Amino acid sequence: MVMKMFSFLLGSVLLGLVGAPDLESVQVQVLQDLNKALQTELNVFIDFECSECSSEILRKLDTPRVLLSSNSSQARDLRLRGNFTERALIIVSVKESGPELNQLVAILLPRLLHELHELHIVFLGNEEPGFAQQNLYAYCFKEGFVNVILLRGKRLHSYLPYPRIQPMSLSNVSEYLNRARIIRNFQGYPVRTLRSTLAPRDFEYFNDQGDLVRAGYLFTAVKELAYRYNATIESVPIPDLPEYEVYTAVSDMLRTKRLDIVCYFKDFNLNVAYTAPLSIIDEYFMAPHARPISSYLYYSKPFAWTLWVVVISTVLYGTLMLHLTARRARIEIGTCLLYSLSHILYNCHQRIRVAGWRDMAIHAILTIGGFILTNVYLATLSSILTSGLYDEEYNTLEDLVRAPYPSLHDDYYKSQMQKKTFLPERFRMNSMTLNATLLNAYRDGLNQSYIYMLYEDRLELILMQQYLLKTPRFNMIRQGVGYTLESYCVSTSLPYLELTSEFMRRLQEHGITIKIKADTFRELIQQGIYTLMRDDEPPAKAFDLDYYLFAFVLWAAGLGLSLLVFFVEFVSSCLPR
Repeated sequence: MVMKMFSFLLGSVLLGLVGAPDLESVQVQVLQDLNKALQTELNVFIDFECSECSSEILRKLDTPRVLLSSNSSQARDLRLRGNFTERALIIVSVKESGPELNQLVAILLPRLLHELHELHIVFLGNEEPGFAQQNLYAYCFKEGFVNVILLRGKRLHSYLPYPRIQPMSLSNVSEYLNRARIIRNFQGYPVRTLRSTLAPRDFEYFNDQGDLVRAGYLFTAVKELAYRYNATIESVPIPDLPEYEVYTAVSDMLRTKRLDIVCYFKDFNLNVAYTAPLSIIDEYFMAPHARPISSYLYYSKPFAWTLWVVVISTVLYGTLMLHLTARRARIEIGTCLLYSLSHILYNCHQRIRVAGWRDMAIHAILTIGGFILTNVYLATLSSILTSGLYDEEYNTLEDLVRAPYPSLHDDYYKSQMQKKTFLPERFRMNSMTLNATLLNAYRDGLNQSYIYMLYEDRLELILMQQYLLKTPRFNMIRQGVGYTLESYCVSTSLPYLELTSEFMRRLQEHGITIKIKADTFRELIQQGIYTLMRDDEPPAKAFDLDYYLFAFVLWAAGLGLSLLVFFVEFVSSCLPR
């Protein structure tokens, strides 16, 4: 009996000595295969104590490594992004106590993998762990860790996250790598999106059949994502709160994972996660088009002041030359002035004496100059009468200071504008707030009583309503006053964040986003949400009383001057010489 017991103990010891290297070789082989397949540049070992087994694994792996301890306070401040290379494999030594994963490890992993939760994690245990696999997988999915291997002894395990958590056993690393293709099928898993009313990004309307339809170019991209990966869209109503508080409430919903994706670009003032940026979206002001000037000023507008100086100089030059060449004939300078004006106005009917080639040259120069100036003036004046004239445009932020319009915002964006100290203080003070319903109605309807601030994508689509207008109602001030990233706001540690970023990048690179934008605007026009505005005002009369007012003033001034000259000459002729 004693011999049998001794033989059994000896066999157990020998079996343990033979089995331990086999266990280590399996674990090392799995890690080597993962490093080779994933082309990792760093192995991050967590809670690997100085045991013989751990030392053997570290010795046989050639990949550079970092050893961290979940008990270390310094390790909790480390981030892979910024501290180490992002092409890393995370290897966690599983503690064999308690029904749950080590609490310190559970806290360390989300911090260490901040914005990199899609990296591959290996939970390494030499024996059957005390906690259930389901608890581990539930924790991993909650933190967005979907690329997970549980190595229990010699057996490999992982899980499928969609449509629910499903543990799976793996025979080798190749099956784990093939799993990446499987989890791209969501199998009806719901993607929760915020139901907003922010046309043209995300909005709702009732179609001709009375059905509620959700549209928008950002929502269409999310809908295509759901269709491509066999997911379903679940709309979450927007919180019924004041405008300023809505932004905070939505941010809180994303942080607490009650939402997955919001069809709204990343705002730097909101601390939320977001997909990989595709481009930079600038923020601009749009100001009403300049007001039309009175038509009686049209006479003076065809030429700039410099050309008027040329005209006056030409008349004086012709008068002086005619007077100098006609000294012997004693022609008065007033007659020469009339002759010169006749040439410039191209209505010369007087019989002008030509004494020689000098007179002919002077008359030819004046006649040609008068022909050119008269026709240019009349053509320009005719064009002005057709299109009208307007005051100086607002082209810069400094010009907006003298604009007679206040800027209109909601509470949130007014507070943001007040922080933009590079804007003129007077302009920042001349701003007001309005509720979202009226603000959208005024802005989308191009109400010319206010100045508005918008991001480029919305501004572009709103201004397209002016396509058929002869004169636009609003102009964009081509000086950026802010910017944001073209990316979607998402929940913290979204499990399919990398997949979403990849899909949106493909839409951008292949020009599909441009097509979606064009289709969205066409849909907005067809449903009457936006309209192609037309010039419905009555046609302006080209020759109305207002237009002739300046001519009447000139005629009255000329008549008064001629009467004054007549009386001066009459009085001078009556005086004794």
